Amino acid sequence: MDIVILDKTHYRKAFECEEQQLTQYIQKQVSQDVKKKLAICFVATDSNNHVVGYYTLSSESLGREQIPEKYIKKVPQNYNVPVILLGRLARDLTAKGTGLGEHLLLDALFRAFTLSEESIGAMAVVVDPINTYAVNFYRKYGFEQLPDSEKMFIPMNTIRQII
Repeated sequence: MDIVILDKTHYRKAFECEEQQLTQYIQKQVSQDVKKKLAICFVATDSNNHVVGYYTLSSESLGREQIPEKYIKKVPQNYNVPVILLGRLARDLTAKGTGLGEHLLLDALFRAFTLSEESIGAMAVVVDPINTYAVNFYRKYGFEQLPDSEKMFIPMNTIRQII
């Protein structure tokens, strides 16, 4: 299944997932965020061009003190660490159990890694899981909890090994 940048031809109104907030986002908010350059949205669609999964990427930075201890030595003092934020990731209820969530995550990690190698500096990908299920999902792929935060972190070196 191809994953492409969201455009006006993609039908979003029928999308529904377990988290109402993620359903509402793709149906009502994503276009404004894209227009304002707050995020880029990538979508997986079915044969009728209906969105069955999506994720967003944007840039973010973390304070040095937010980075897990074992990575701090790589970060200069008084430095904000550039990261790529995987802001939202969801798949439609019709795709439950198909592996689409994993496919979307791996695509996002591949894109983030490629960006960090070719276009922008980024030490890691960061997510802010919406619930315990999401925390467990990301943990399976090597994401670590950030100190004193709900956010999770996976360094580009770990992503290199995954992809």
